[in-house]
Amino acid sequence: MTLASERRAARERALGLLYEAEAKGATGAEVLAGLPIAADEYAVALVRAVDEHRARIDELLSRYAEGWTLARMAALDRAALRMGAAELLARPDVPTGVVLAETVELASRFSTDGSGRFVNGLLARVAKVVRGDGAGGEALPPEPERAPLVAGLVIDLDGVIRHWDEAYYPEAEAALGVPSGTLVAVALEPERLARAVDGRLSFEAWCEEIADALNVEHGADRAAVVDAWAMSRWRIDLAVLEMLAEAREVVPVALLSNASTRLLHDLEVSEVLDAFDAVVGSADIGVAKPDPAAYRAAAAAIGLEPEACAFVDDTPANVEGARAAGMEAELFIGAEELRTLLRRLQLVT
Repeated sequence: MTLASERRAARERALGLLYEAEAKGATGAEVLAGLPIAADEYAVALVRAVDEHRARIDELLSRYAEGWTLARMAALDRAALRMGAAELLARPDVPTGVVLAETVELASRFSTDGSGRFVNGLLARVAKVVRGDGAGGEALPPEPERAPLVAGLVIDLDGVIRHWDEAYYPEAEAALGVPSGTLVAVALEPERLARAVDGRLSFEAWCEEIADALNVEHGADRAAVVDAWAMSRWRIDLAVLEMLAEAREVVPVALLSNASTRLLHDLEVSEVLDAFDAVVGSADIGVAKPDPAAYRAAAAAIGLEPEACAFVDDTPANVEGARAAGMEAELFIGAEELRTLLRRLQLVT
């Protein structure tokens, strides 16, 4: 077998490994480590080069994709482009024409009908920057301190950032003269709560319904009930906010909350509205987690597809819904576990 044919086979193997890594949400190194039989040396070198230069590669592809985002590209096209860009960066001994021809051939063979043309055009533009081939060469952007494994982060509010004061409700119920647990039970009655979080019931109307029910059942003063529910107390987890601020230096962060029409008011009162690049409330979009449309709306709010985002929530059903929508999703257990997750995604140090 000639050197050219050996490398052609190695590139095909590397492309398969990179595609597998993306499908699993893993690094190339992790996929290599799990192989029962080691891959060809050149295939390994290409996979490792993608890991090493991932941030720079993605920045270049995003900059020169002309109307496309990385998230919108076909997964195999994305893998081929990353591999080709990595070879341009890490293997100056391989002629540019060879890298382009081999990468385009693989994309044409294994991806969509238009993939060859798309990969050829974009990779040629990247080659001009990386190799200075032809006109238009320019200096590479500096290597970023962190190379994120996702393009965006979507995070829940209640139970993650905001924590309700459970001691408040017994106090409020005693003041209203209603049995312990009654206020919360009436407010969070499933059908009523569903209408409050999908926007069919405004926050004000929600308070009125709660007041009506407690007035009829227990003779509670309606105005006092409205005030009691509206004045619910909470605290903000500052440790989580600090992590989000650090992550926002690398990727956009969206808040996705199953919340009433008072969500923005609550965020303003808590002085955390500016902690996010986008805020998506279920009552505002008319659909709540775990409906896939909620996750798509949150990703779109930061200009991404769900597949490009990581998601964190304290409710297992919502985490599963995010995974079904294509997001990498993890259950929130606590601040320390969140930091571990964000470190793995290379969003914080």
